[in-house]
Formats: sequence, C-alpha cells, structure tokens
Amino acid sequence: MKVKRYFAANMRSALDMIKQDQGPDVLILSNRKVDGGVELITADQLTEQEAARLAGQQAPKRRPDAAASLAVVPTEITAAPAKPAAAPAPASAPARRAPSMPAFDSQEMLWTDATVVGQMREELNNLKGLLESQLSGLAWSEFGSRHPLRARLMRVLGQLGICPALARQVVESVPDELDYRAGWHRALALLVMRIATRDDPILRQAGRVALLGPTGVGKSTAVSKLAARYALKFGAEKVGIVSMDDRRLGAHQQMKAFGRLIGVAVHVARDASELGHALVELKGRPLVLIDTPGAAPQDSRYQELAHSLKDLNAGIDCYTVLSATTDYLTATKLLKVNAELTPAGCLLTKLDEAATLGPCLSAIIEAGLPIVYSSAGQRVPDDLDTVTARSLIERTVEMAKASPAPRDAGSVERAFSA
Repeated sequence: MKVKRYFAANMRSALDMIKQDQGPDVLILSNRKVDGGVELITADQLTEQEAARLAGQQAPKRRPDAAASLAVVPTEITAAPAKPAAAPAPASAPARRAPSMPAFDSQEMLWTDATVVGQMREELNNLKGLLESQLSGLAWSEFGSRHPLRARLMRVLGQLGICPALARQVVESVPDELDYRAGWHRALALLVMRIATRDDPILRQAGRVALLGPTGVGKSTAVSKLAARYALKFGAEKVGIVSMDDRRLGAHQQMKAFGRLIGVAVHVARDASELGHALVELKGRPLVLIDTPGAAPQDSRYQELAHSLKDLNAGIDCYTVLSATTDYLTATKLLKVNAELTPAGCLLTKLDEAATLGPCLSAIIEAGLPIVYSSAGQRVPDDLDTVTARSLIERTVEMAKASPAPRDAGSVERAFSA
C-alpha cells in the first residue's frame, strides 16, 4: 500500500498533481480544506478495512447526507489493459479479496467540495461573459466596417438615449447608399413610425378611467388636470373623482379640497369593494377618474390593486403614468407589470424635468403602448397636451442637442451579443 498526501491551491490543481504522479486512476481516501488550499490523501492498493480506518483518521466526520469520503475519481476514461492471471496462492495462505471499487458512470458528475464547485461555476460564468463581450465587440467591429453609415447612426441615436437594441432595429432599414443627412432623416422617420399615439381619448370618449404608476410620477396632478378640463367643457356635474391614495399623507384631503374648488364630487375608496360602491354612486356621470396609490412595480400591494381593478369587471380603462425622468430598465419593468391589465395608453409626465426622452420612448415603443398625453409642468389645467409622434421625436432631438447622452461603446456592442 502506498499512501501519499497532496497539497494544492484548489481541487483542480490537486487532481492534476495526482494524475501526473500516480496515473489516470487513483483512489482518493480523503480531502479537506486547509489554510492556503486543499489537502488530498491517496492510495494505490488498499483493502476496504484499511481504507475505512485511514479515512476515519485523516478526514473529518461528515453528516450522512454529505458526499462519501471515498470516491474513485478517474481523470481519464480508458479501458484498463488486460493482466495475466496470477499464480494460485498456497493453500496455507488466506485468500485476499481485491478491494471493491465503486462502479463509475461516465454520465454522473464527479464529486468535489461545494466551495470548489462554486468557484469553478463563477470562473466559467466570468469566462462566458468575457467571450460574449469579445464576440459582441467583433460583431460590432464587423458591422461598422460593412455598414459605416448604419454604425454612425447607431452612435447618434445612442446620444438621443435610444436603447441599442431599438437603434439597431431602426438602422437596419436605412439603405447603405444614402448619405449621412438623408440617412439621419430616414432613421428619425422610422422612429416616428414606431411611436403609437391616441388623440385625446379620455376627454373625448369619457368612461371610467384609472391612472396607475409608481409614487411621484404625477398621477394625482394628471387626474386634477383631466377633471378640470372636462368640467370646464361639459360641466362639473358630468365628472367624478375616486381617490384611492391612502399612502400619501393628506392625499384624500387634498383631492377633496380640489373637488370643492371646481365643484366636482370626490369619493374615497380604500379597497376594491369601496371602489365598487363609489362607482355605483357616480353611475350617472360620463367621466369618472380613479386616482390609485403609488407603489413600486414589485410591491405586492400594487399587484393586488392591479388585479382587483381587473377582477372588478366595471369597464375600467387603465392608463399607465410614466415619468420622463425614468431610466430605461425601470420603465421596461413597470410597463411589463402593467401589461397584465392591457392598458389603453400611457401618460408621459415631467417632460420639463427630464434631460432626455430616449430611454422612456424606447421602453414605450418596445411595449407597443400608445402615448395619449404629455405633461410638462404643474399648472392645472394648462400643462397637459395631446401628443404626436413627430413632436415627441423633435423634442427628443432638441433635448439631446442641449445635453447629449454620453457615448457608451459597451452598450452599443451589447446590441450585437445575441
């Protein structure tokens, strides 16, 4: 029996050392983590009793559900050469049974320490990310050499805040034979075609309308503007407001004070049941505006409210309120959550506070949601406008001239990672 002890920085290095020293097949008696790496003990010939005794001396005790302390770890799967039959042992010598070797299935995963497996997984993920980055960089470089106009247009669209994936889709439809000026106008025209809008649906069609969105996007202000405009045009008795915002301090009192100021009835509802009663009381009014509480999209209360509006079966049209200052990833997440309600459109607020409209417009275009109103101020009822796709793109270009988004070559390259 030949017992040897190996030290290495990690399991992979230790297995390489054992393979070089003792061959492709080896019996590992124990392994454990030590300061600076791992320690493995091996043997070339060992009976089951000796293996159990030595493993008990060297390896720490493990729970029954842990991996076995003895494992055959073949570093190569090869057929063992045939050996000549051994001479028969003398009658007086006790028969020695060969050590029982556990069967190895090539499809099974080799056992190693969980920490080592985690380290290897992390290294593989880092390697995967590095390869994807290198490949996307090569793809972007090839794209730029083959289509210089399109590559330049992608960079400029990136300065508008348009997400790289959408920018790539747009420039793919720009012919290579155009000069830069014509290509730029074609790209803007294609963006205009991608934006859906609706012309004043709430005030023209009325109905029961709920505004949903996170905290601070301007839902209550939008409700006040819409109610005031409808009251000025058709009369205060034709519009009603239901305030469900029970999380913002003084929200109900503020809405009631506004209702008294313009002569509009305001009801308070704290849940779907109370909302149903309020809608019954306001049944004779053509327009009923519902001001919902603000919460993050991942908040369970927000999702419960959204589902309760859907299950109420009261003919409520839901509109998403989105601040123009919202970044692309946040806007995408919010629109994805609200998509379950099949919203009728989107209100884009706080245009006066945003540095660029590109990120929000990118998320809205990808969600396929029409934009119905835009807001660029707090004045009631003045700062609320219907929109056209052309006016939004023109405003986006003007804002980019004043403060262009910084160029991010990495984000452009990631558009070619797929």
